[in-house]
Amino acid sequence: MTAPLIYPYGRPLLKGRLKLTAEDFLVDEVLGFEPAGEGEHLFIQVEKSNLTTHELIEWVAKDAGIKPRDVGYSGLKDKIAVTRQWLSLHLPGKIHNAVSLKADDYVILRQVWHDRKLRPGTHRFNHFDVLIREVVDPDSKTIEQIESMKSFGMANYFGQQRFGAAADNVQRALQVFASTRKSSRLSRNKKSLYLSALRSELFNQILSKRIERGIWRQPLEGDVFMLSGSQSIFQDALNDEILERYRNFDISSTASLYGNGAVKLDGLALEIEQQVFAEHQDVYKCLSEQGAKRQMRVLRHIVKDFSFDYQSDKQQLRIKATLPRGSYFTSLLDHFIDTDG
Repeated sequence: MTAPLIYPYGRPLLKGRLKLTAEDFLVDEVLGFEPAGEGEHLFIQVEKSNLTTHELIEWVAKDAGIKPRDVGYSGLKDKIAVTRQWLSLHLPGKIHNAVSLKADDYVILRQVWHDRKLRPGTHRFNHFDVLIREVVDPDSKTIEQIESMKSFGMANYFGQQRFGAAADNVQRALQVFASTRKSSRLSRNKKSLYLSALRSELFNQILSKRIERGIWRQPLEGDVFMLSGSQSIFQDALNDEILERYRNFDISSTASLYGNGAVKLDGLALEIEQQVFAEHQDVYKCLSEQGAKRQMRVLRHIVKDFSFDYQSDKQQLRIKATLPRGSYFTSLLDHFIDTDG
């Protein structure tokens, strides 16, 4: 089990039920660029439901007569949901010919050629349109939490999907990597899944620690900053310009996705991370031994296009929002509603 997390606007009092049907959870992946119209990679926009992205890739590869490794994707999408996402198919020799796939378990909405394979993390945003059922009237505390989140942003926690249905991916990873025999038998996807769970656990605990200390909404000396809308990072002293850019969400602080590599943090920001690593020595040691590469992840996001529509007669709450790639809609919900029950 992962350690409990602290949310910035208090414990949610509102309760509801999420994903009672796939149609309750709609996701639309936005590339943020237009494919070139030529090349040997066919980009297809696919609508699926009740399939994981990896299951979708297996079906598409089979229908197209290619290997799954020749299918590219940008983001992993929920299984119990209706999702639109992009895939790329490497089809040399078939350029500009119409491609017809059987598509029993998915629908192809659009096809366009491009000159390179689609890689994880390529898309820019995800649009969400989500219905939560069995919701009793939101009280003033819930409205206050929502307004705070709209004004000050959401804590960019990794969602529970990263830790498995039983929330045991961290423990499973530690057990598997402790055995050379077991770890050597891991598939590439499984190893990546387990390493991601370990890195996500440390990141979440770093963010939770900053929230607990009341400093998550302010830059710290020694922080590494990330530009909004990109993954460009830089470090700078706290001056009036940096503080103004921070207030305007032009930049935000980051924390480590732990791995080997140069430590860019300093001061209090580094001290907090080192404290978390010391408290989770088993995870820290495992990642060090597995040779994961250090990356940085932003600690907060502003929520765009947010809307909140409560239908009291049906006890249904519809939430719409746009989040950057890599951010979890379930983590957004955790700021003001408990859907775990």
